[in-house]
Amino acid sequence: MISHRWYIDEAGIVSAQRSYAWDEWNIKEYYRYLDEDWFDRLDALTGKANLGLTIAAAEWLIHQFSSSDPDPEPGLYLEAAWAGAVHSAYCPYMETGDDPWRGPVRGPMSMAMTIVNDALYGLEHNPDISVRACWLYNLTRHVLPDTKAFDAWWENCVQRLERFHSIAIELSDYEPDLFENFPNMGSPVPPEAFDPRRSYDPAQNPSLWDAYLRSLDPSANPFLSPPEELAEHDDLPGPPYHYIAIP
Repeated sequence: MISHRWYIDEAGIVSAQRSYAWDEWNIKEYYRYLDEDWFDRLDALTGKANLGLTIAAAEWLIHQFSSSDPDPEPGLYLEAAWAGAVHSAYCPYMETGDDPWRGPVRGPMSMAMTIVNDALYGLEHNPDISVRACWLYNLTRHVLPDTKAFDAWWENCVQRLERFHSIAIELSDYEPDLFENFPNMGSPVPPEAFDPRRSYDPAQNPSLWDAYLRSLDPSANPFLSPPEELAEHDDLPGPPYHYIAIP
């Protein structure tokens, strides 16, 4: 399940009131566009930084509906998606069915999960994860009853990512392989990086990821791969559900 984030709890966004438009036949108008200023800033970040930002933004949207829809699946999916930020094999491709995910509550939750899934698995069609971060930003702002706290959090996160996880900084010595499909991905950025009150040092990320992966229970989360199915992946950063930094 999603860990409680103090910054989302304090925003007071949980509400049964629905003041936003939601047309099942025209959902794309609510998120599928780009603010050029945001896109330019996000496009300068690594792919993994944008992936983390996308998942972290989805937590806001899912939390908003926590009083209206107690279904644990969206939270379980985001829990798995964080593991998927380390390696997509942890969080297999998924699709939400149409009928169970209709309406102004379950529809936005479904789209948030779908955008995160696309950030993990839609890169052959469009390798730019910053586009997905923009989409999740748009969708979340569309449904929130008040965007002030979210906007401040988002700006804080983007500034932090610009400081530590821009392509120019993190990958300054990186030379993409000629046959590399998705360059400029960088290292995975953990949930703690998106906590504005927490000091952040990327050198701590391997230990943070190791603690996170060890805390997961694949038997209790249908969106997580069983450890035995991960044995065939020789590019995991350690044994299944462990993270070992490469010297």
